[in-house]
Amino acid sequence: MRIGIDARLLSGNMTGISRYLWNVLKYIPKFDKKNKYFLYLQDEVVLENSFYNYVNVPKSKLPKQVYSHYWLNFVLPKSLEKNKIDLFFTPYILVPVKKSLRKNVIVIHDVMTKACPQFFTTYYKKYMSVVVPQSIKRADEIVTVSQSAKNDIVKYYGVQPDKITVTQLWTDGKYKPLSPNHVQINQIKKKFNLPEIFILFVGALEERKNITGILKISDILKSKHFDIKIVLIGNKGFGFNRFEDEIIERKDRVLLVDYVPEQELPFIYNLAKIFLFPSYYEGFGLPPLEAMKCGLPVLAGKNSSLIEVVSDGGLMFDSEDYDSFASSVIELLQDKEFYESMKAKALMQSEKFKPENEITKLIELFTAMN
Repeated sequence: MRIGIDARLLSGNMTGISRYLWNVLKYIPKFDKKNKYFLYLQDEVVLENSFYNYVNVPKSKLPKQVYSHYWLNFVLPKSLEKNKIDLFFTPYILVPVKKSLRKNVIVIHDVMTKACPQFFTTYYKKYMSVVVPQSIKRADEIVTVSQSAKNDIVKYYGVQPDKITVTQLWTDGKYKPLSPNHVQINQIKKKFNLPEIFILFVGALEERKNITGILKISDILKSKHFDIKIVLIGNKGFGFNRFEDEIIERKDRVLLVDYVPEQELPFIYNLAKIFLFPSYYEGFGLPPLEAMKCGLPVLAGKNSSLIEVVSDGGLMFDSEDYDSFASSVIELLQDKEFYESMKAKALMQSEKFKPENEITKLIELFTAMN
């Protein structure tokens, strides 16, 4: 079977979807010895793997979104035909408008614009309300990353459950507990000017992630005379301008780090004392899993996919129960036995998410469509 994969996202900024794709592409060669794969990507992206056939996506001076749709609907179909592609897989939702004999498999990571529309612009909600149903209609199969996301796709888009396959995410092997004496840990600590003890958040700096809630938790800790810094790592997202000044006002106890290279994140997880993630909604929630994989106690919002990802591996509360979050921070830092027990639970829960379990399900789905 000849499988084409839209890998254009690898040439942009690292996002949750592109990280998902990196992991899929890393493990497919280890588990699929039958199918032949063609990656459609920009020429500056080179994977060190001769397993794949690479098809260059030419650049254009057209606006990015305009060119993306032009390439998808007019250039890609000809290339798929030329390379005799049997199945087209995209980690995003967009597939060519014109249906052909090939099969389409799309990934829907979440239904955020439906489940929490208040966190998105009117334009983006309208855009997604058009393209998602169209892509679902043109897709032969849908992949999603959690049972929670599958339930939401069924609920909001009326998709038949048997058309949706759940393949949960997993972490790269570099996410693991490291010795505090590791040479690179100290280098990373100095590079980002990280405090000796701190609470960590990793994710888009946007309203959906409840950044204002994190700031309120910081205020509660200060009112209790508990001096600990919170480090925020992530790209600025929707609504950032609404709480940017509040972050600046708390610069004595909140440190904002715009960007951290992917390979350096595991060291920061290992430097942190607690991982804080009071998000309102997640299709999966990869950062809490990465944190647990590094043996970091996790405090998370009790909702959506976080319930199945974090589960007993962390402490979960209503996303706006800031007093409980703050009280748990204090208890974890003051009770060493409790802290160690939560660390052990985090590691145990993280072991449930293994690439060999999930990538095999994806490959079996591809093969069954032949």
